[in-house]
Amino acid sequence: MPHLLTPLRINKGALNHTDDIKESLNLSIELLLNTPLGCVPSDPEFGFVFTGLKFEIFEENNGTIHTESNDLTPIYKKKVSGSSKNIQTFASELNETIRQYEPRLRDTATVMTYIREKKEILVAVRGVILATLEPYEYRTSIKVW
Repeated sequence: MPHLLTPLRINKGALNHTDDIKESLNLSIELLLNTPLGCVPSDPEFGFVFTGLKFEIFEENNGTIHTESNDLTPIYKKKVSGSSKNIQTFASELNETIRQYEPRLRDTATVMTYIREKKEILVAVRGVILATLEPYEYRTSIKVW
């Protein structure tokens, strides 16, 4: 069964597609991660918050994000490192977004780990491909702050 590739491109009068569902899922999750939340006018819920926060202040000790150094009220009280099992983490938010926009996966779990020395967040998404019942795993990193 053909699966669309992103970004969408027309090749010989047809949209680019692949028979590799994992490749299509990888690109779909990558699109979710790299689209700032609220930037798609037809669906303001599409996307993820990190792309809009790369220039905010990250408090490494407690994992919160602020707009300015003298502001003690964080923009988000969620932790950067953690798993989707804890609703107080960004991993939980990303996992819910994946569940909403990627119906080809089930039983998804997301883990995000902040690596202080590299100033990056490691992201791991696991699940089961609904059509084949194969395990699925996606890994990436996000450079921040």
